[in-house]
Amino acid sequence: MSEDSKPVIFEAKTARLMDIISETEKQFGNQISPTPGEVKRLELIRKMKQDTDKKEYMIMFNILMIGLSLISLVHFSMYGAIISLVCVMFCLIYFVFIRKRLTTATLNLSEYKNNFDRYLWEGFYLKEMRYSAVKLAYFLFFPFFTVFLVDLIRGIENNTAMWMAVLIAAILSTLGWWIYFRDDRDALKKIESDLKSLEYI
Repeated sequence: MSEDSKPVIFEAKTARLMDIISETEKQFGNQISPTPGEVKRLELIRKMKQDTDKKEYMIMFNILMIGLSLISLVHFSMYGAIISLVCVMFCLIYFVFIRKRLTTATLNLSEYKNNFDRYLWEGFYLKEMRYSAVKLAYFLFFPFFTVFLVDLIRGIENNTAMWMAVLIAAILSTLGWWIYFRDDRDALKKIESDLKSLEYI
């Protein structure tokens, strides 16, 4: 794992962006009579800054990717199933790809500090990218994580039973995501709606 993909390094690289947000808040706060548009923009940036999705989603993402890689390797060493190695390969590719995309998108935010509306939109796109990346990871990989874990606990069965178990786990994973993260999806839609309304303020 490269340094750029470590959560601690990722947090350090975004510290400068938080300074930009703080400076913007101070600028708006020092005005005697902020316009409705400025008030709305300040509300949005505070809301996006206070959201904990960046930390929580990255913890979830890292746990799934690392956990699946380890369980897949143990599964392969015990049962010699090729599907285990395939999972590890795709898991690592997806992990590196997503971490680099998120890191790049976060660092690129600083390019829009002089265009506040664009800065807000890019921040929204980053939140949406993070949400979609973790959602897809759990949709694709969590079923295999579940099946491999059950195999390690109970012993492997035939291939037909494994694929049936993967399908069942995928359905449960999708339902779980929809129930548990529905509020986050609604929050993103609300932010998007608020951003669009800025055009008329």
